Amino acid sequence: MESPIPQSVLKASGVVGTWVHDHWAGRLSLSGSFPGLLGLDPVAAAAGVSLATFLDRTHPDDRVRMENYLYAVGAMGGPVEAEFRTCDDRAGIRTLVMRGRIERDPTGSVAQGCGIAIDRTDEQSVGLAHTEQVMNRMAEHVIALRGLAQTLRRPVLIERVERLMIEVGFELARFVPEPEDEALH
Repeated sequence: MESPIPQSVLKASGVVGTWVHDHWAGRLSLSGSFPGLLGLDPVAAAAGVSLATFLDRTHPDDRVRMENYLYAVGAMGGPVEAEFRTCDDRAGIRTLVMRGRIERDPTGSVAQGCGIAIDRTDEQSVGLAHTEQVMNRMAEHVIALRGLAQTLRRPVLIERVERLMIEVGFELARFVPEPEDEALH
């Protein structure tokens, strides 16, 4: 007999709860901290919320995609992997992934689906920080390349390196916060 997975292992893996989708009733039952990340009452979510309620807690830019995906995978069955953002004011915008499977009954009709929910928010923040570091290193290298190209006095090479500098600059600009994103002092 397998021993249960310790909660610390699940938490370290980003698992925030489970979900069960009753396709025919159009309801999702959610457990763990998953409902809280959506701004839902945990007791009500454990009993099951409508798909419309779940989608209402999905970020507006992801809502239609998630609705279409859940209907399609619910109708066909099979593996589920859907990433979306939340829009709860208290928990902030989080990036979550639902993984699992929609099973078919013996007659081939879609039965219920179940799986886990994973919070990828922190993982993505680390990824963005790493990307910014890589872009800064590229900028340092392209500046060095420009100096080398000028030493060679090759106008075509200098022009190409300068165009690369501009592209790297545009990429770095993505990491500069917009004025409305900055904290007011």
